[in-house]
Amino acid sequence: MLTTRESTSKFLFGVSLESSWGAGSSVTGLLDRAPVMHGEVLFAAYPNRLTYVLSSGPEQPDVYITWEISGCGTGSIVHLSVVESDDSDNEELEAVWQPVVTALQALLSPQPA
Repeated sequence: MLTTRESTSKFLFGVSLESSWGAGSSVTGLLDRAPVMHGEVLFAAYPNRLTYVLSSGPEQPDVYITWEISGCGTGSIVHLSVVESDDSDNEELEAVWQPVVTALQALLSPQPA
């Protein structure tokens, strides 16, 4: 669910990520079918952990993203870690990534029947 083009566009500001999601494979971020970022899968241990780096251009810092998923009763716990390669402060990172977490939570929450 975290790696399909359809789901990533729902929680990543409309950007759909495309990759084979194996370690060393490329990642392309598309917005309206135009490439807006690129990266590489650094680590993949299906279904528990995925780490990749994304860049949206030479003037922008690389962003290292790690998803860790662990079972918890009848559900799962999803842990997201985001590190930028420049000196961005935590408040700035939180302002950018909190909407992602909120959208992801809405996507993964059980829908009422």
